[in-house]
Amino acid sequence: MKTKWNWGTKLAIWIIVFILFILTLVYMSFSYDIGLVEKDYYPKGLKYQNRINAINNAKNIDAVYNISQEGENVIIELPDIQAKDVTITFFRPSDNSFDRFYSWDINEGSRIKLPKREFTVGKYIVKFNWKHLDKDYYVEQIYYLK
Repeated sequence: MKTKWNWGTKLAIWIIVFILFILTLVYMSFSYDIGLVEKDYYPKGLKYQNRINAINNAKNIDAVYNISQEGENVIIELPDIQAKDVTITFFRPSDNSFDRFYSWDINEGSRIKLPKREFTVGKYIVKFNWKHLDKDYYVEQIYYLK
């Protein structure tokens, strides 16, 4: 016996398939992790003039950092600066769970050796912050870890 499909049955099946498709898209959109570049972007945006001043201060002293890889280590060579509160941030734009933060005392030396196993391969924006004589300094450098 052959089943005959009338237009009402076909329409009902089409509506059910369409609703299932929409529900699948809604489920997929809720399960997708949306990572913001910065979690607290609004307060940082309000203080951005301070960042601009720190960038200009660093340009005036021509601070250049060298980042390289030697074997299983990431080497950072700091310039000769007199500073306190040196912080180094390895910022991963694609996923903030890979960000790494380091504080450094300039008296410990100007060469920093970090184990490469703490990082994942990819693009990092290395951010250097320091203070000297109540002036803030800031330098960014893009680095590709291999």
